[in-house]
Amino acid sequence: MQRSLIAASVIASILMGCNDAETAKSAVDTTVELSGMFPTDMMVASPMQKQSASMSDGASYSEAVAAIEDAGESLSSFGNRFDPAYFFGDVVDATCFGPPVKYENHPDSVGGTQDGELPSGDVGIWTATNGETEEACAAAELNSQMKGAASRVFMSLVSFAGMVGVAVADSSLPTRGNSTDLVDELNARISTVNFTTATLSRSSAGTWSYDIVFEYTNSNAHTNATTPQTIALKMEHHPGSTSSNYEGVIQYRMDDYFDPSGNCPADSGETGADITHNGSLHYHRNGDKVTLQHRFAGLCGHDQSAFTTDIADMDLNHLDATSTKWKNNFTIFTAEFDKDDTAGSYAYTWQAGDGDAASRILFVGLNSNGNNGEAYYGYGNKVQTSTSGDITGFYCNWAGPGNNHTLHNYAQRQFLTYDSTDKRYELSSSASSNITYAPVDSCSYTAGSGFKYDTDIDVTNGQPNSDALDDETDSTVNVDLMDLVSGGTTYTDIMSVIKGRGFDKPSYPVP
Repeated sequence: MQRSLIAASVIASILMGCNDAETAKSAVDTTVELSGMFPTDMMVASPMQKQSASMSDGASYSEAVAAIEDAGESLSSFGNRFDPAYFFGDVVDATCFGPPVKYENHPDSVGGTQDGELPSGDVGIWTATNGETEEACAAAELNSQMKGAASRVFMSLVSFAGMVGVAVADSSLPTRGNSTDLVDELNARISTVNFTTATLSRSSAGTWSYDIVFEYTNSNAHTNATTPQTIALKMEHHPGSTSSNYEGVIQYRMDDYFDPSGNCPADSGETGADITHNGSLHYHRNGDKVTLQHRFAGLCGHDQSAFTTDIADMDLNHLDATSTKWKNNFTIFTAEFDKDDTAGSYAYTWQAGDGDAASRILFVGLNSNGNNGEAYYGYGNKVQTSTSGDITGFYCNWAGPGNNHTLHNYAQRQFLTYDSTDKRYELSSSASSNITYAPVDSCSYTAGSGFKYDTDIDVTNGQPNSDALDDETDSTVNVDLMDLVSGGTTYTDIMSVIKGRGFDKPSYPVP
């Protein structure tokens, strides 16, 4: 389970601008032109998220962009929107994805493990739609997973945009080859944190650099967490020949506490551990086309960083997936898309720990205008092996009894159709999904040995209900997953099938 971002009510305020941050100085608005010094019209967001904040727990790409730029152009908006709580919290899977699965008489069982439950996060797309809605599970899962990255990048960009606004109102923008220190000005504007570093620089070549460090006391922090918590943000922005052509890197780092400690050693006498969240974003815009990759992981101990992967022509580095410092929850979001209609290709990869043998990968390809597309889910290489990985197959029994980690030439597939009334991606028919399998090594099961498992997610607060199997029977389960045959062609591997169906994996690094 990933521990990475914020509750629904806080995410909704991306658009509402209604947190409780106080400004110590009168927030007189000023006119600021962000173009040229800031990544305008750029954000990390789920392409599946189309609803407004009043109807969902997240913001769409366009709505978030508007809110970010408003924070730079309006100091009152910056004061209202600045809320470091966006950097912390929990992200959970969509209801339909990876629930804990109660079972009886598991056919792969040896040594008395025939009854039990499969852990959460491992069974992939379990029901075609999410909860009581008609939303396709693949869309719901990408929305759920993206809340963390979206909220952290959002608050980083709000902070950088507000920094520009404060410089214009209370100091001055740096000329080429110079920098402006804004610690006093930001502390005068924002009373909820203590800024210790706030430097806006401009190189002789015209590159803009942002450096912010502040101390934040999180009212919702774990009782064993050290407070205040240090949050450090950096951005390097290279303007191009026009305002719609640019490239840059963002880094963010936050001290936190992880309980249970996961793959980090627990602190003395405790079940949890001090950790440092590391996140990085490499972005590139050329007109309406945006290409980006976001990385995020948990490192053991405070004040840790693993920004050591070089990016061509950049001084700031990417988070290093091969670093031995990270131990918990490495995620990668890679995207190549049109910023106006979100048509393009998206890849979300996550790995629960540094010792996992494989990563989980969700691909989404959206056609022109974003009205429909197709999603694919399966397993891939570890992030230490590839940060732009392929889906290599599917494990039907990842963590159940008797698992032998047999990788099958399968993947889960859903064809997504946008419903403009419901403002979500749905399934047009039962043929839109290939997701069904039995959670056993062979992926299929023939009735007769009494094997039953929860097929319809009888789960409350993350725990299987005691009567979860009352409505289940010992039934034959045939595989209905995407296999090597598609459109009359037999492919050699599952990634070739995905490509043959029209999905082009997002290009990274930028060609």
